[in-house]
Amino acid sequence: MSTPIVVLASFAGGVGKSTLTHALAVASAEFGKKALVIDLDQSGALTFKLGHERTRENLISCSERFDLRPHTATDSLATLISEIPEKYDLVLIDSAPLFTAELEQVLKAAQLVILPVRESLHSLRGALAVMKITAAPCKALPFFATDGSGLAKLIAAELNLIDGAISIAPEVLAAEAKTISVLTDNKNSDIAQQYRDAAYSILEELKIF
Repeated sequence: MSTPIVVLASFAGGVGKSTLTHALAVASAEFGKKALVIDLDQSGALTFKLGHERTRENLISCSERFDLRPHTATDSLATLISEIPEKYDLVLIDSAPLFTAELEQVLKAAQLVILPVRESLHSLRGALAVMKITAAPCKALPFFATDGSGLAKLIAAELNLIDGAISIAPEVLAAEAKTISVLTDNKNSDIAQQYRDAAYSILEELKIF
């Protein structure tokens, strides 16, 4: 069985792709799965968040038990995607909020596309735009401040939601200031458990449990 590739994608910015990618990698490690994280956003948001903005390495072993291919990597993405080392149980790709040749490439290889979606029409449109350009299965993960609003119901009707939802929580911002995930910084918090539940749902979807 080939290593599954999960692309975190939206053409709307600020929906939480980088934070979610990081959290999923940490949660996967907690579940005994080793993730390779690829920062495909040329802004380097995830690479910077993890404290590696000046790196010249193609692969970094992170303290939270996953590996990172930073946005500055110079190795061949095509080769890496086609020859994923056996030590990885899954690949998580944090993509840019715009269409690029690299995004097209990884979407063709993806087993699953996760669409982080906020409670806004802009966010919904960003998710729907991704769905138009990929044949891979797409599942949305809602990041809502409230439940049951008319907009939340519209998003649920338009998108195929994966089991789980992420709240808007201050603990996430506190962890980001320390270059670690909230799962490490505040491991017993409700928000940390929400990220774990989402990761579990994704691993189940990929049938790698």
